[in-house]
Amino acid sequence: MKIPSLRWVIAALLFTETLLAYTDLQEMSVLAPVLAKTIGMTNTQYAFVAQGFLVSYTVAFLLGGLVIDKLGVRWGLGASIFFWSIANALHALANTPNELAACRFLLGVAYPAAFVAAARAVSEWYPPRERALVYGISVSGATFGAIVAFPLVAWMTAQWTWRAPFLVTGALGTLLSPIWLLVYRPPEHHPWVTEKERQYVKSVTPGERLEPGWRWTSLLKTRTFWAVGIGRFISDSVWVFYVIWFAKFLTDAQGLSIRQMGKVGWIPFLFADIGFIGGGWLSGRLIKGGMAIRRARITVLTGVTLVRAFTFILAARYSTPILLLLVGIFVLCTTAWQVNLSVLLVDSFDPRVLATASGFTTSFGTFSTILFTAAVGWIVQHYSYRPVFVLLSVLSLASYGAVVLILGRTGAAVQVEKSTVEGQKENAL
Repeated sequence: MKIPSLRWVIAALLFTETLLAYTDLQEMSVLAPVLAKTIGMTNTQYAFVAQGFLVSYTVAFLLGGLVIDKLGVRWGLGASIFFWSIANALHALANTPNELAACRFLLGVAYPAAFVAAARAVSEWYPPRERALVYGISVSGATFGAIVAFPLVAWMTAQWTWRAPFLVTGALGTLLSPIWLLVYRPPEHHPWVTEKERQYVKSVTPGERLEPGWRWTSLLKTRTFWAVGIGRFISDSVWVFYVIWFAKFLTDAQGLSIRQMGKVGWIPFLFADIGFIGGGWLSGRLIKGGMAIRRARITVLTGVTLVRAFTFILAARYSTPILLLLVGIFVLCTTAWQVNLSVLLVDSFDPRVLATASGFTTSFGTFSTILFTAAVGWIVQHYSYRPVFVLLSVLSLASYGAVVLILGRTGAAVQVEKSTVEGQKENAL
């Protein structure tokens, strides 16, 4: 059996698994006001519960990339979907903040493969002009998950109990896992791919090729690795604020009920999908028009940073519709930033080490979000959300400055991060 355009079937599966992953992640954020009443969870306790996930998530990213590169995308992601879904379902048994934190910790152990495996799948199945778009489609599933989570969780909680969403989405994940195992194979070994598509997929490969004796520690000698890692260390907290704290902000600062929040809280995440897909499409369009690959990525990063620098204006009070519009614009630029920063790795590294590179650089970001989440909990508990929005502007500017400074002149083109036994040297294509 041959399936025409099989790579787009795989893109749809990547979209679906990240949609489910972020639905699972977002459930806690949507339920925070309910849990404050049912189990007496305070802002600082909520931050502690969120940190339970972030701590294991950070460690798992450090190791998860190595595991995916050993197991491969098929088995690594299939196992991850199954185990994080079981961990999510276990939330329904929790009765205290500490028990919720333990469940979040378990969720974070298996969760990272949703993203490091997706990055490697993109490098295996798509040429450069399609990578940013497909990576954007893949991670846009995350924000579709957030869009689904708001009304779905609010509805199930009102109809049944706050425990129901965890059970339902956990069950869906255990069904998705075997579907992924059935469908996915690398293109060179897939029995369903046409020969024409196989040749198209493998016609252009990433810049870095592995030499004999290559070790993962060689990643530490490349500018691209450090630019993405430091950039994520500074900027990932911006996105995490919208994921973890925005629903609570709507109820705390805007005075919305959980039903009202369920009706409108998903709107900024629709903008996020536009950023993921549109940001990837735009840099791909620039490449198709003749711009050097890395210059196209940096051009988009520059444009969205100019907008994100004004996040501090959210410190003022607005009506809910105006607030949602402004947050949507900043979220759109944040996700466009994320997809173009992350795809620098896909452009530069061999697929066999891409999950490792993605896992390590993502762990930079998740480590900083542990500190950031604790800081936001303290700031909100003792002051308000206003200082947090000023901090988001500062982080956006600082991350861009770090990326451009580290890349230096290599920002003009795709970087060949060529590893050898003796060392590495970097050359612009």
